[in-house]
Amino acid sequence: MSSLTVEEDQRWVPTHVQVTVLKGRGLRGKGKHGTSDVYTIIQLGKEKYSTGVAEKTTEPEWREECSFELQPGVLESAERSGYPAGSNELVLTVMHRALIGLDVFLGQAVIQLDELFHARRYVKNDTTKKCVIVKRK
Repeated sequence: MSSLTVEEDQRWVPTHVQVTVLKGRGLRGKGKHGTSDVYTIIQLGKEKYSTGVAEKTTEPEWREECSFELQPGVLESAERSGYPAGSNELVLTVMHRALIGLDVFLGQAVIQLDELFHARRYVKNDTTKKCVIVKRK
């Protein structure tokens, strides 16, 4: 017999996280004419996804989606000790693509997925919720 209670046995734990990068607002212009060629890198652990480049803008719109698989137990604080640091952090980094030299950092946000999970703020397919992802520097 299982020692799990009905509540524990039926507890929902996500297996994936889906990220939609909608847009950025009020970004600094790092290129010619006071605009930027902007893209966002989304990272969870060692996995990365990069949006396309929105050219010559300070108000980019991407509307791009990506999905990452969560490691089993990574959202449970008691089981997290066996995972590498950052396994539960969704990192969004906004960059300006430079034609010559290195790309320029515009801002970054780190979202603690375990905190969201434990805060019980689950929102499925609710496009009215927005998250500001870029911190001005």
